[in-house]
Order: sequence, then C-alpha cells, then structure tokens
Amino acid sequence: MLVILVVSFTLSQIPYPLNRDSAPLWLVLKALNLCFASTVISTITVLNFSLAALLAVTLGLPLTFSCSSISKLRSRLKGLLYVFLASGWLFFYQETQEAIWNWEILSVWFAPFVCLIYMPLAIQAGIVCALPYL
Repeated sequence: MLVILVVSFTLSQIPYPLNRDSAPLWLVLKALNLCFASTVISTITVLNFSLAALLAVTLGLPLTFSCSSISKLRSRLKGLLYVFLASGWLFFYQETQEAIWNWEILSVWFAPFVCLIYMPLAIQAGIVCALPYL
C-alpha cells in the first residue's frame, strides 16, 4: 500500500505543459477509468446481474465523484480515501483469510475479482484525485 501512495504522489509532482488545446491529465485518466469500469460492468451484467448491480453502485459512484482539487491537501486526502476504499478490506485479517479460503477451497472468485478488477480501478481514481488541478 505504501508503494501505491508513493507512486501516486510521485505522479502528482510531475509537471506537464499547460496547453489550452488539450484536456488535463486527470480528466483524461478519469474518462479512461470510467470507460473501462463501464465495460467491466456491462460484461458482468451478462454473467451475473446482481454482481453487476452491486459493482455499479460500489464502483460507479466513487469513480464518478473522483476529481482533482485545487488544494493539494484536499486532493491527497481524497486520494488516500480512494486507496483505503480499494484496499481497506485487507486490514481486516479475518475477512481476508476467509476470502482466500473461499477462493482456494470453494472456488469463490471474490478475492481475485476484487484484486484484479475493483482495486486497480479504485486506485486509479485515487491517482486522479492526487494529480494536480490544471
């Protein structure tokens, strides 16, 4: 988790030229993030509608509200909130142990799904918040 924070804060410090003809980097990353999330949700709708509905609420709403802020402190706090949203379940040892046991023994795909789909999208939303507002 520390690596994720270091990478997002390093990315937020990279200056790029301000050009009125192109969109800010955070806005482009947010659009790509929403596009990928909508593709995942649409595909999952065919396979498991209840999971897609849950994913649309738990992933769609936070991704929609992710945006950069003028205040560096506020944008970094929002970035930390998104990183905690993505990896918060790892702090609960019993839940993590149960998710891994369910995956290994019962072939329940909760842990891989969260690690491969949900976490990267939420972490990208945190990076969107940590990028400078230009």
